[in-house]
Amino acid sequence: MKKTFLSLISALLVASTLFVSCKKTEDAITNNAPIEQRLSKDVVLTDAIAAAKELYLKTAGGTLNDPKSISTLQAIVAKVNNKTATAADYATAEAILGMPYDAFIKEMQNFGVALNEVNKKYPELAKMNNTELQATFAKAIELNPALKNSLGNTALVNGRSVACPLRDICNLAVTLTKLFAGDAICAAISVSTIPVVGGLLCTLILNIGVGLLTGICNALPC
Repeated sequence: MKKTFLSLISALLVASTLFVSCKKTEDAITNNAPIEQRLSKDVVLTDAIAAAKELYLKTAGGTLNDPKSISTLQAIVAKVNNKTATAADYATAEAILGMPYDAFIKEMQNFGVALNEVNKKYPELAKMNNTELQATFAKAIELNPALKNSLGNTALVNGRSVACPLRDICNLAVTLTKLFAGDAICAAISVSTIPVVGGLLCTLILNIGVGLLTGICNALPC
């Protein structure tokens, strides 16, 4: 009986050792995989794309792609920060954004926080230029068919059903680049209650954010 018990314990120890060894090997392979493959399976990318999708869909009804509107919005944001904005300013901002001003700032914060999670987990992204980022995100989306298909689904925009509206998400990337040219928008979305503050948030949205949005556009099935 004692020998049988010892044999069982030995077998369990061997099995456990082999399992740990295999797990370490699998982890090493995963960690050494190209960044596109790791991103394609990671929830942080899915969450960032979900935040980008919300931002796009909620601003799709405004006139945010118009250069004059962007300049007007930048001026209004500066007035909001200086506490000199009027009710008329907020109404103008809502017309431009297609949503209330405070709601837009909140969506930008959500987007920034989601990007920060991607940035923390994949620090190598910070070393890439926009072209490299776009190619990386486009490939990651291509490698995740479920994610790619979800981006091409018909969506409800301002009460009407639109087939594949996210192909216009490139416009949002261009808009963000123009919008963040001023410091006012950075100050507006940088608050102490979120883990991304100051210039880091602007850097993330201007670099990784624009790369992600353009990557989504390039990877869309329609």
